[in-house]
Amino acid sequence: MKSKTSCFNVVIFKKNISHYWPVWVLFLCYLFVVLPVNIWAAATNAYYFENMPAAVRNHQIIGSAVRMAITPAPIFLFAAVMALAVFSYLYTAKNANAIHALPVNRLELFITNYLSGLLFLLVPEILAFVAAVMVSLTNQITSIEYLFWWLLCVGGVSFFAYSFAVFVAMFTGLAFAMPFYFVIANYLYVGCMYLVFVVKNLLCYGLMDSEWNPGKSCILSPLYYLSNNLRARVIYDDNGTAVGISVYGWKLVAGYAAAALVFTIAAYLLYKRRQIENAGDFVSIAAVKPVFRWGVALCGGTALTLFVMGIIQEARGMVNTFPYVLICMVFFCGFCFWLAEMLLQKNFRVFKKKKLVEWAAVLAVSICFVLLFKLDVFGIEKRVPELSEVKTAFVNMDYPIELTEEELPELLTLHREIIQNKKEYQENEEAKDGKYYYTTLRYYLKDGEVLERRYALPVTEVYLADENSPTAKFIAWEKQPERLKQQMLGFAYESNEYYAGYIDLFSEEGENITYYFDREELEQLVAAIKKDVEEGNFNAYQLFSEQQEKEFYANGIGLSYYNPQNSYSIWDYYNDYGKYQGWNNQISGNGLFVTATDNSNYISFGADCVNVIGTLEDLGVINDKWQLYTSEEWEKVSLKQ
Repeated sequence: MKSKTSCFNVVIFKKNISHYWPVWVLFLCYLFVVLPVNIWAAATNAYYFENMPAAVRNHQIIGSAVRMAITPAPIFLFAAVMALAVFSYLYTAKNANAIHALPVNRLELFITNYLSGLLFLLVPEILAFVAAVMVSLTNQITSIEYLFWWLLCVGGVSFFAYSFAVFVAMFTGLAFAMPFYFVIANYLYVGCMYLVFVVKNLLCYGLMDSEWNPGKSCILSPLYYLSNNLRARVIYDDNGTAVGISVYGWKLVAGYAAAALVFTIAAYLLYKRRQIENAGDFVSIAAVKPVFRWGVALCGGTALTLFVMGIIQEARGMVNTFPYVLICMVFFCGFCFWLAEMLLQKNFRVFKKKKLVEWAAVLAVSICFVLLFKLDVFGIEKRVPELSEVKTAFVNMDYPIELTEEELPELLTLHREIIQNKKEYQENEEAKDGKYYYTTLRYYLKDGEVLERRYALPVTEVYLADENSPTAKFIAWEKQPERLKQQMLGFAYESNEYYAGYIDLFSEEGENITYYFDREELEQLVAAIKKDVEEGNFNAYQLFSEQQEKEFYANGIGLSYYNPQNSYSIWDYYNDYGKYQGWNNQISGNGLFVTATDNSNYISFGADCVNVIGTLEDLGVINDKWQLYTSEEWEKVSLKQ
């Protein structure tokens, strides 16, 4: 009589439990520490009972525990260990032959082992959830609905992470290779994107490292994307009171859980066709071996190229990197190709005619890859936005300035001129006696994109004398008194209320003290600063191109002020434009600023600032004993003592 077909083998399941219990017990211990034990520790902390309402206490305790326990990285780690454990028999020929000689079919083996590993993840999570609920209720914490959200999220993450790990496990016949493959698979897309980004920055004129933003496409790198988008946080109202807990990314988890079904089916199909003889191979599927060779060659070669280029650039500081990148890419991609083949063949004798043709193809692709960016086939370095696309723009030479609508067309023209003079500017940057200053152009476009470019603009006498050059134009914008005052004193400097200030003073005897201004003195000092700005006396101390041989005093002036209009510095505005635009919209709609702010500034000055120096003399701050010294002068005085 034909035996009954089964899809689950109890004996193998029990064997998995008895053999691999330390793994799931370790996972259970981890979950207990980060959830129920964490809740218990917080609930017994006196801090949460001192002048804190019960609802606020509940949300803060549960929110803190859920935020820690929802982290996906440990789940992915244990998922990989579970998959490696239950399918470990595939990685040695002896065990693979022994298991597959049993009177069980591959479907039964796969389902039994798959469910074993998955339950090793889900059961500890359920137990931790139950324990967390009991601990919470015991300590009169009633916000346990958020624990249920945690269970759903980590359950979905576990399902995906484990299914993905099993899928990856089918591609290799070596146990120690599987964890590496799993990490690579989780970061492959974002890693490739980053390599392309860095090569692009090396070869395209004006690009900046700060532009790296892989966006939503990095959903193809699961662990990277989940780590950045799955989180929990406590929600506070306008009074700073905790009113709830929000779990971000649960829809993303649902999407990954759906993808897990696909990976599970794909893993079984690979397992069904897997050759037992491939145990011990780096790659167990023949069709994937060319992909392995090309992937190692191109990704590994590019990574090694960037590593070497980092060393070369730091040592030599060259601007024209193309020849070096091209040579390194050809050499390292070729080297990595043969290295991959040696791993596949487990032999050093891999130089065969058939592979030489493939090797040549890899080199050709690596050369084309470099040429794509060098020739700017995609128009990356030549890109200048149209006026109709631009919402606002900043020029950051010595400090960021936001351009007016009237200045925007001129900026676009100057930007195009910089690109046209690329060769000339790069030669000046590479020259030993070249004088240049890095300048950033940042465009906020109407579609939400931020376009940023950085150039080394010449600050030689020739360029400074030409009032139509980009260098001279940008400096002229920076010199405008209104903008310089905003840089030194804040955006809404006219409404500042100065309440504290100081200056460091030195004497010929080597003594130093700090003099503190009263409010009346502060008013006179700030008026003098503004007057010096209007007369251009601060240019030499605020603008690099104007400094030349000018020296700062070691006696800097510190100012602290309160601003009822919630003013912010130009740097804050520049670095987080979107956030402050939201504030401005709110202000415009309500006619009020949300809160007032305290700010402080440190102002360096020198001998040209005659109004500031005169005011200090009139106030008696500097006199026959307490003088202003440059850093060099003060060092000489100090050495005499």
